[in-house]
Amino acid sequence: MKKIVPDPPHIDLPLDRTFSRAISDNIVPKEYVLLNISNYLMFAYSDSRRALERVEDEETRQLLMHGLRAIQIAWGQADALGAAMERTGHSQ
Repeated sequence: MKKIVPDPPHIDLPLDRTFSRAISDNIVPKEYVLLNISNYLMFAYSDSRRALERVEDEETRQLLMHGLRAIQIAWGQADALGAAMERTGHSQ
């Protein structure tokens, strides 16, 4: 499986830390990560929705619609988690 390389944050990370470790060590705020997740899901959904309008093959349309539904679910969960963290003050 290909390693996922996150978009580098606009925060200077120590060279000895991975993005995951920087999140765990509170160098990169979790809210920042959640906001990026939501933004990228929004871009993916928007671009895929436009592509869906151009697809004529029904099987391909169905596959794309299932993918869009998965994006909506992930997006909703990321938003809910971000709101819960903000509400409860668990931003560390």
